[in-house]
Amino acid sequence: MRIQSAVNSLATEDLPELNKVRPSLVLRLWHKISSFPALLAAIIIARVYWTCRNNIVDPDIWWHLRNAQYLLTNLHFPNLDSYSFTAAGSPWLNHEWLSEIFFYCAFRVWGLQGIFVVFTAVLSVLMIVVFALCLKLSQDPFAAAIATIFGGLLAMVGFTPRAQNFGWLCFVATYAILLHFRSTKKGPLWLIPILFCIWINCHGSWLIGLFVYAIFVCAGLVRRDFGQVAAAPWSKSELRKLIVTGLVSIGALFANPFGYRVVLYPLDMVFRQSINVGNVEEWASVNFNDFRGKLVALVLVAIFVMALSGRRRWRIDDILLTIFVLYCGLSHIRFLLLAGIVLPPIMARQIGRISSYDPRRERRLLNSVLLTIVAGICILGFPSSRMLNGEILGFFPVRAVQFLRTHPQQGRIFNLYQWGGYLEWNLPQLPTFIDSRTDIFEYKGVLKDYLDSITLSQSEEILDRYQVTYVLYAADAPLPYFLSKNLQWVRIYSDDQAVIYRRLGS
Repeated sequence: MRIQSAVNSLATEDLPELNKVRPSLVLRLWHKISSFPALLAAIIIARVYWTCRNNIVDPDIWWHLRNAQYLLTNLHFPNLDSYSFTAAGSPWLNHEWLSEIFFYCAFRVWGLQGIFVVFTAVLSVLMIVVFALCLKLSQDPFAAAIATIFGGLLAMVGFTPRAQNFGWLCFVATYAILLHFRSTKKGPLWLIPILFCIWINCHGSWLIGLFVYAIFVCAGLVRRDFGQVAAAPWSKSELRKLIVTGLVSIGALFANPFGYRVVLYPLDMVFRQSINVGNVEEWASVNFNDFRGKLVALVLVAIFVMALSGRRRWRIDDILLTIFVLYCGLSHIRFLLLAGIVLPPIMARQIGRISSYDPRRERRLLNSVLLTIVAGICILGFPSSRMLNGEILGFFPVRAVQFLRTHPQQGRIFNLYQWGGYLEWNLPQLPTFIDSRTDIFEYKGVLKDYLDSITLSQSEEILDRYQVTYVLYAADAPLPYFLSKNLQWVRIYSDDQAVIYRRLGS
């Protein structure tokens, strides 16, 4: 009887309490989804989505797909080059293998649309984390949105399907943890070594993360203020936690299939790949005459104005981070994405509140309607396979590759650098002259020879030295014009994008 009484008591008292919890959870979820910050987050995602929608083209994606295909088929890493004839058999380090698997699996399931979904989702998460950091530091959704949009415009340089996207996702997670620890003196520092372990297997940008981590640690060693610059010293306990986390993170870098060689690869990039860094567009410095350069100039002016306004004191670590990311971004445009992650929270903190937003006066119905409209536009605007293939057709030699399938050519090819990966994926039996991996071709001297060829400095001599029998190149480039005036070469294919010349008698 006592047991039955207890059961009846539970039925009559506890179950109503449970029923009260469920609507409360639903209501809280509804409040978050229908809030104004959620609407701004949706607009930011839509902006990223629409930018990525027209950026499926990337020269690297094709050899990334082939690397992952090789790995998953053979269950071991491609340690030697087998894609080109100029660097065939050369040792090669596939340090981005984990990112490649994500892209390849998406491509196998859904083709180009799968690749679009993956890199758009990664970049959307990245920008939403930035928005959340800005919102926390400014306590104003308007200020957070403005700072995030500025950052997004800077980061657009990286809005393509690149392996580095996954690296930057690890970076923004690390950055968020460090900012949280800075403000609350607690947080999941144990996650940072795990992030570095994933990061080094995705992309070589992990070294940037170590620099930023070091800035956070070293800034806290300063014990006194300097005028309007505020110090925020670490306690002994906090400093000990950060040092231990940093050392464990460095140790975690060695948890990769290639050991110390991957850890040293960023240094290899700096000291051995000068031709790559000096000639590839993404390594160029900012050109203040184009739109991107003008945007960077606007950001510099905004930072200067905030510094002079004195609305809030600058922290030492914020100043050091700003100097570091601006130096990186101004020196190499590929690192503007880094600036687009780091600067918005700093700017948001300086901007502070600029609106009268009150979360108690949400216009939830209006927010929900607008949120539905934004979601509907994204769904209706989802790129079709035909649209994405049209983008591919506009950049890569799709028709010329079809010609080579139906008219196989004997001998060695000389190809456009940006088209190498596309050829390797679509004509795997054809060894290329060069592709956008760049590093092994610089080691072998091929990259320099390629640049000399396309600038017509030693074109004929280099084509002879490599025993090239046919050339696939952009139709409007100088090299095809040179070949058209050379009696040893004859044009066997042309369209408005690509042209193929073949050496007579070969």
